[in-house]
Amino acid sequence: MDVIVEGGEVMGEITPPPSKSYTHRAFIAASLSPSTKIGNPLISGDTVSTLNACLFIGARFMRDGYWFTFKGIEEINTSGYLNLRNSGTTLRLMMGLTSLSLSGKFAVLDGDDSLRKRPNLELAEAINRLGARVEGGKEFRAPVRIKGTVKGGDIVLSARSSQFVSSLLFTLSLARGNSEIRILSVKSKPYIDITLEVLENSGIYVGMEEQNGNIMYYINGDQRFKLRKFVVPADFSSTGYLIAAGLIGGEIEIKNAFPSRQGDEIIVDVVREMGGDVRWNRDEGIIRVRKSPLTGIDIDASNFPDLVPVLSVMAAFAEGETRIRGIEHLRIKEIDRVEGILRNLHSLGVEAKIDNGKNPTITVKGDGYRIFKGNVKSFGDHRMALAFSLFGIAGKVYVEGAEAVSVSYPGYFDTLRSLGVNVRRVR
Repeated sequence: MDVIVEGGEVMGEITPPPSKSYTHRAFIAASLSPSTKIGNPLISGDTVSTLNACLFIGARFMRDGYWFTFKGIEEINTSGYLNLRNSGTTLRLMMGLTSLSLSGKFAVLDGDDSLRKRPNLELAEAINRLGARVEGGKEFRAPVRIKGTVKGGDIVLSARSSQFVSSLLFTLSLARGNSEIRILSVKSKPYIDITLEVLENSGIYVGMEEQNGNIMYYINGDQRFKLRKFVVPADFSSTGYLIAAGLIGGEIEIKNAFPSRQGDEIIVDVVREMGGDVRWNRDEGIIRVRKSPLTGIDIDASNFPDLVPVLSVMAAFAEGETRIRGIEHLRIKEIDRVEGILRNLHSLGVEAKIDNGKNPTITVKGDGYRIFKGNVKSFGDHRMALAFSLFGIAGKVYVEGAEAVSVSYPGYFDTLRSLGVNVRRVR
């Protein structure tokens, strides 16, 4: 599907979709608990992959409007083939859980062309060291074959992805024997904090301390999940696009935006630093944004890489240079997002470059608020389509592969229309 986004005065109230990160973890925890109600989950391409994974390991669920009611499993005893489509989070969490299977048979975890490009080396090596068997290519890209069972033990990890750590935290809580995980370096730590919050709500204890710059996690084995009820908060990655729409095109009130452990909440502080008019009443869960001039800043995005595409868009509307550091992890997402960002910015005439030195940095040179016209591409990545369609609010952009938004924000273009943005489907 392709769409054209062409101008419009942004005005109105909107509630962002539920958090994709919390939904993944809540569904998994519910599948490992006796009986659970999950409220307000996100239903999108990625989270449907997780629901399919829950069925694969034997859990059952029923939907009744706002609530999903789960009947979980007592043990993992599964094998066979599972296609997880585009969801890297689901793949990594399932690599851990299927390594607990008592079936003695392989589970094969696969996905689409994008997922097959994402490396899983550190996680696969950790699972193998803990006694299970993972088979795959050089980087253990999907499809991977996994047979249990892991046991508790000590692991040292330099995690290219926080999802590797989250997978081990879920898995080793159920494994026989206690474990220690020493993290030498990790990107996107707030996503691990989300995992820890869901585990805590499930009655799972994980100890943590910092030692000489490393993070230590202490996990008791043979624990049992007891998640009873969990309500998924709003997604601050998605909220970032709505904030940007208000800054570019008018005035917007965002509801149900309560604080959580999402690192992407930093978007409010970043926008303020750029000079944007944004006010957040945390107690009421309301963010108010008004169109305002922006100024370029320096940003370290190590802990919120999913915001980099929309930050790049805002940087194009800012006066002066914006430098975004801590972007190494963007190269192993659904696509090489660094390359995708630069290609889309260049296609709209925005001056931008990448410094691939010791601390890779995207530099975007903005000229203040102006009209943008041209073609942008999703490259099959939802965050490319979500972010770069925003240029059309101040001009006209043709978005190729716009259907990619269904991965995390299925009703996105309907939301833009409801706020006064002109969006039409062309193919």
